[in-house]
Amino acid sequence: MVENQKVFEEAQKLGSLIGSHAAVKRYMELTHQLELDVTAKALIGEFEQLMETLATKEASMQPIEVAEKQKFQSLQQSMAIHPLIQKLMAAQTDYTDLMRKVQEAINKGISTPADGPQDALPAKSKIILD
Repeated sequence: MVENQKVFEEAQKLGSLIGSHAAVKRYMELTHQLELDVTAKALIGEFEQLMETLATKEASMQPIEVAEKQKFQSLQQSMAIHPLIQKLMAAQTDYTDLMRKVQEAINKGISTPADGPQDALPAKSKIILD
């Protein structure tokens, strides 16, 4: 039986290894750049706020106004052409893909542990990406 401390030590090693991956470094770098870019940050903030408003309206069966739909499209277009946001979205996709593959490898390891197969283990688990 593996002790908790050993699992935590190995998890920290995995975290360090993942943290040194180019996709993670690029994502972190662009996230930091976003914090410094007032225009991009405001654009994303406005988009997120509008998305929250639309989701609330949809959940409460309220109509979404034409102006809100137009604002949504306008913000979407503005974000799509902003160079930093484009780079950040691509980096986020790479980061998410890496984390999905890591999760798949963890799941594979769980289903075939070092001390032999164990039928009682769940087939899937989830790690936190953020």
